[in-house]
Amino acid sequence: MAKQLTLKDMIDGSGCTARTVRYYEREGLLRAARTSGGHRLFTAGELERLRFIICLREAGWTLEEVTEFLGVREEARADAQACAKLEVLLGEHIARLDRKIAVLLRLREDLGQTQQLLPVCQECTVAQPTVECDACGRVPELSQLPRAFRLTWRAREIDDAPRFDEPAADDVGGEAAQ
Repeated sequence: MAKQLTLKDMIDGSGCTARTVRYYEREGLLRAARTSGGHRLFTAGELERLRFIICLREAGWTLEEVTEFLGVREEARADAQACAKLEVLLGEHIARLDRKIAVLLRLREDLGQTQQLLPVCQECTVAQPTVECDACGRVPELSQLPRAFRLTWRAREIDDAPRFDEPAADDVGGEAAQ
């Protein structure tokens, strides 16, 4: 007989919480046997299933999408129908993942470029309390900077509108509060 896994084993093996395991069981995504004392016992296959569910959820799948995907064969009238539906679902999800990967790669590149520029700014902020970035000749002009850099470090130059409802909150140097 295969070793049965406890709720603690499922938690330790997946990195999720007991609440999550119980929730997925309630939703029908996981199956557990019960001991005479009411404790849950899972098979190793259920742990693998839980890990897969967690991966799908981290990839942005909704609970409904996970449920539909994992239940395709059981819900179909025939295996041929299940196979056809699974092929369609996989195509849709792979296309969506490809789009997300492309976005993530662009974002990773942008954030990496921003991270490389920040030491230059760090030198200026150590040397003086208030830095005039628009006059800086050490980094490319505003339009050539990575988006993350423009929208974080150089955001004041992009949008001259007050950043907060209270004028004193906009004063980084503390002069308006005095």
